[in-house]
Amino acid sequence: MEALATIVILLHPLAALAIIREFFRQRKWRQDRLNLSNDARNEAVSKHEKVGNKIFIYVILVICLAFVSKAIYFQINNGVVTFSDLVPNHFHGWAGIIGLFLMIYLRKLGMEAGKNRQNKKPYGKISNLHGRISDVMMYLVVIHAFLGFLYLFTYL
Repeated sequence: MEALATIVILLHPLAALAIIREFFRQRKWRQDRLNLSNDARNEAVSKHEKVGNKIFIYVILVICLAFVSKAIYFQINNGVVTFSDLVPNHFHGWAGIIGLFLMIYLRKLGMEAGKNRQNKKPYGKISNLHGRISDVMMYLVVIHAFLGFLYLFTYL
C-alpha cells in the first residue's frame, strides 16, 4: 500500500511538470512574434490563443489532481480523509490557489486582447499587460515548483 500511496502522491507533481513545460513554451511567443510576417503572425496568434486555452484547462485539472491525489493518499494511509487533510497548510498549497487566480486573470487579459484585435480596437496595452503578468507568473511558477519539491519530502 505504501508504494501505491507514493505513486498517487507523485501524480500531481508529474502532471504539473508537463504543464510548466507547456507554459514556458507558450511564453516563447513574446520573442518569436517579432520575427514573423503578417500571415505567419496571424496563424501564430491563433495557435497561441488555442494553446493558452488548453493550458488554462490543464492548470485547473492539475490543481484538482492535487486535491484528489492528496485525498486518496490519506485514505490509503489513514483510512479516512478529513477536511483538514485537504486544506492547504503550507505556502505551496496556498500559492497554487493564488496561481489559479493569476491564471484566470492572465486568460481574461488574453481573451480581451484577442477580442479587441478582431474588432480592430487598440489592444497593445492589454497585450503588454498580459505578457508582463506571464513574466511574473514564470518566476512564481519556478518558486512554487521548488517549494512543492521540498514539500514532497513530507510525504515520501
